[in-house]
Amino acid sequence: MSIEVNVRHETEDAKKKFAEAYAEVCAEQIIEKFNKVDNVHVVVDHQRFLYEAEFVVHIKGHTIEAKEHAENLRSAIDTAAARVIKQLRKLASKVEAVHLHQAKHV
Repeated sequence: MSIEVNVRHETEDAKKKFAEAYAEVCAEQIIEKFNKVDNVHVVVDHQRFLYEAEFVVHIKGHTIEAKEHAENLRSAIDTAAARVIKQLRKLASKVEAVHLHQAKHV
């Protein structure tokens, strides 16, 4: 389980370090909630007045992606992370439903 964080186009070192640390904390929370996650890649980009956060999560056989734009750095990261968590929950419920369906027919 690895976490990779990239911050692009941020000129201030303090904001860059904060973005890296905050994105890493969010990625760690995703890995704690879903233990089958192989890799989390986070890209935080600053363009003029907007921040863009993108999470790419790799699970065996699946790739989950979420991207969010916001004027605030934290809200962009939080919203993108929440979208990934929602997609992972949906995927987990689908996999569980398939396994339950297969178990009934055995």
